[in-house]
Amino acid sequence: EKIQELPRLGEDAIHIWGLHVPDIRNRLEALYSRLSVEEQDKALRFVRDADRQSSIAARGALRILLGGYTGIAANEIQFKYSRNGKPALVSQDACGSISFNVSHSGDWVVLAVGRNRRIGVDIEMIKQEMDVVSIASRYFLPEESDRVRQAEDQRAAFFGIWACKEAYVKAAGSALFRELGTFAVPADEGQQDGWHFRRLEAGSRYAAAVVTDKVISALPCYDFNAMKW
Repeated sequence: EKIQELPRLGEDAIHIWGLHVPDIRNRLEALYSRLSVEEQDKALRFVRDADRQSSIAARGALRILLGGYTGIAANEIQFKYSRNGKPALVSQDACGSISFNVSHSGDWVVLAVGRNRRIGVDIEMIKQEMDVVSIASRYFLPEESDRVRQAEDQRAAFFGIWACKEAYVKAAGSALFRELGTFAVPADEGQQDGWHFRRLEAGSRYAAAVVTDKVISALPCYDFNAMKW
């Protein structure tokens, strides 16, 4: 079964898809049916219902969207994985060099899709109980740690930086914790060392960002929950 009528994805654009897991719980069984046996087993290994539901929603939505962009049936899509576990499509030539990345946190899943580029996306639920100043001083560069310490909303500043860092690491295909203290992300949106950083609107309880290695001229956001499939 293939999705119909997806927005056209140009070479210079990245499409962002948001999925609110609580609003799609009545469709989780249909999403689960799109998964491979390995993906189904992985989802069932989660102890917490919320984690299991997020896993099913993220992977099922990814398959449905990639099916729409490539013309391949969702349950026939095949993935290969980098040394650090980042997925890519096996049949890039047949798929028109589709690039993608997925992140989920709390109640939200975010998916980013582009063409002929490297992409990393991240969403982080802002945790009020965390000592963000202490963590920033340990894992961030001094200028970033100062940015968190001096911010009016320290937690929003911390998680905004964290989301940019993780999106960058995912785009570059590195291992997160080994890399956090070796590079600084832009204070605002912009370019750095050939990478383009963009913050995503995620409300007051989340921080999100996308990073890519090519110019982004369009970054439309779409609601997966409202889509027919």
